[in-house]
Amino acid sequence: MLQNYAELLVDGHRVLPRLLHDIRRAQESIHVSVFLFFRDPIGEEIAAALVERARAGVKVRVLLNVEKTGMGDPFSTGEKRMMQHDPNIEHNPLDVKPLCERLEEAGASVKDTNIDYDLVIPTRDTRLQSVAAQVREGIAIDELHIDHRKLVVIDGCVAYTGGANFGAQYLHHVAFDPKVDARDEGESRKKQGLSEPWWKWHDSLTRFAGPVVPAIEKHFRERWILDGGDEYEPITAAEGSPLFRDAPAPDTAIASAEVFSNEPNEKPNTVRELYVRLIANATSSIFIENPYLYHPDIVEALLAAKRARAELRVVLVVPSGKHNDNAFSQDAQEHHYASYLEAGIEVYEYQNHFNHLKLAIFDERWSIHGSTNLNFRSLENDKDFELVVLVDDRELARRALEDVRDVDIVHSRRIDASDVSGTSLAAIRKRTRDPRTLLLMSRRVL
Repeated sequence: MLQNYAELLVDGHRVLPRLLHDIRRAQESIHVSVFLFFRDPIGEEIAAALVERARAGVKVRVLLNVEKTGMGDPFSTGEKRMMQHDPNIEHNPLDVKPLCERLEEAGASVKDTNIDYDLVIPTRDTRLQSVAAQVREGIAIDELHIDHRKLVVIDGCVAYTGGANFGAQYLHHVAFDPKVDARDEGESRKKQGLSEPWWKWHDSLTRFAGPVVPAIEKHFRERWILDGGDEYEPITAAEGSPLFRDAPAPDTAIASAEVFSNEPNEKPNTVRELYVRLIANATSSIFIENPYLYHPDIVEALLAAKRARAELRVVLVVPSGKHNDNAFSQDAQEHHYASYLEAGIEVYEYQNHFNHLKLAIFDERWSIHGSTNLNFRSLENDKDFELVVLVDDRELARRALEDVRDVDIVHSRRIDASDVSGTSLAAIRKRTRDPRTLLLMSRRVL
């Protein structure tokens, strides 16, 4: 049986060099599906690597949301303001069209995922015809549905998935200091004339090799064709690729990996059901770090699991209010703090930088890696496109707990009873949701 491998790469300074190295060694194909692809120094660096490979004859296919990238600041990324803070940037980083044109001039194919889902794409694949019909039936307003996945598949040999988009918040060369506020750190670097004077996010991508890669590639191909791309033959590992010949580090071998995905088709959300099942079955520990943790099915499952098994340790790490990029999401998840504490669940707010990574580990064995937030948009049956990989491997889970949970708790503030009780404004706000939050939740779009 072929072996799977997985390596969790935490923070941009670990992700970016590895990703660029793999892209630059590609010989057959590079497939990218990313929600946001900014035209900032990091986006330009990745684009330059793709351009070079496309000119060398590598088939480069890129899916991105051009319109939503252009709305980066309404999406609370802070991208435009952050690049105005960089004295070396004079153009609008949200205008990604010149970047797309440069890719296409080099021979790459680029498709916008902000599409008309009512459009019937001709395909000879009857299964894809059925998939497209189910999505058309599940979508009422095109603009309310996005392809939120972050996937990179290279030569059919390695694949990346996780939380990081292509931009300077997510990926970088210089590590941030978790003890220093992101804005203060960026200002200090600017005053010193140092590179990357940006405020950086805490994020991750996981690099996979082995049989799970074609399973991830299958989801890229499906969406590529249904978004109007060429109907290429399914990709298998290119034996001539340096990536194929390079054996992954032995300590990254994993027992098994399985792909779970969701699309807006009104079928039960398989990622939500996966989370609920693993939470219900956990016997010793649950660790979840997620930027938007408030879908009622997840909240209720966590509370039920802890109440049923008092010995079960449940640790949640979420953003602090000061650094969350979405005030309404922060309001939505803070409302559950009191119930968590009453049940004996540990809640930590990560300080100084926005934590955007999405990681969950159950019983120090099962780990979830991917793009899925634990909110309505990601976990409803009819909202966004999402993908995660479930890994069954104790060693990867152990390393992830050491690299993420144990490190991030140190840089977090634990929520206690004083935060949710009493008459202070902060405590009242945690107990009482903003009417605008309630409106968004009632529409299940938050």
